[in-house]
Amino acid sequence: MARNVRVSTIAYQPVEAGDNWMPRTREKMAALLEEAARAKPDLVALPEFCNVLGLSMEQCLENAEPIPGPTSEVVSEVAAKHGMYVVLPIPERDGEKLYNTAALIGRDGNVVGKYHKYQPTIGEIEVGIIPGEDAPAFETDFGRVGCAICFDLKFIEVGQRLAANRARLVVFASMFIGGQRLEHWARDWGCYVLSCCPARSYIVDMSGRYLAETGREINQVAAGLVPPIASAVINMDREFFHLDTNQNKFPDILRKYGPGVEIVIDYPEAHFTLASNMDEVTVEDLIKEFELEPWLDYLNRARGIRAKALAGEL
Repeated sequence: MARNVRVSTIAYQPVEAGDNWMPRTREKMAALLEEAARAKPDLVALPEFCNVLGLSMEQCLENAEPIPGPTSEVVSEVAAKHGMYVVLPIPERDGEKLYNTAALIGRDGNVVGKYHKYQPTIGEIEVGIIPGEDAPAFETDFGRVGCAICFDLKFIEVGQRLAANRARLVVFASMFIGGQRLEHWARDWGCYVLSCCPARSYIVDMSGRYLAETGREINQVAAGLVPPIASAVINMDREFFHLDTNQNKFPDILRKYGPGVEIVIDYPEAHFTLASNMDEVTVEDLIKEFELEPWLDYLNRARGIRAKALAGEL
């Protein structure tokens, strides 16, 4: 079925220093999640190290906590109350180990999975943060969701692992904005990107188009005229393709399904996205029926042909 879901990003700003700093931080996070819940989102994301923003790295690690733990329990309560997924990125202490973690909390408040930052900064590693070993995609009731954290965006292998694990939505929690790299990731890996950074947060579609934004750099947000929350409805029943041998199928697809499908062409980049707007026909059904080849499958086939050519097997 068509999987139109609402996703939201919160450009969270830290509370002022003072007494009861951590309890006040958790209260503010819960209040912003409650405000975001008014739009009835399916998934909401918070920025990297959201519960310790404004502290030094040493202080961040001193406040590292287990997941589940005090902060995740507060967030889980709001998630369960409103039946929404929440991505919670915080410093995690797991026994003697420290991680920069993004936890995906489910609609029922339970932890669906945890992503450990694959490529921490040199400084993070030097103070004890352990790198993650993979970039998994977690199953949700609307599709596969993966995460990346800040410095990860600089490394092609993180995107490659997310793509290999078939993430259709990637939540990018960060302390830096990311800029055009968000567009490149969306196009290179064929996924939606939901970024979450206090300065600027974006929702980007598979073709690299910006659907929504928020953050303190926007005057109205900085002035308190609008909340630091941005939302967009995305169709998770969408796939990314190279034009090449697929484009000759367009007439047959449109002739049969008309407004039941949506084809968005990007030229001269020579790619397109195909989405199903129908409950009874999925994009996977369309791929099978018309023998379409998705972007990543096409690239992998081309790599295989190259390898065979080098091996003299053609």
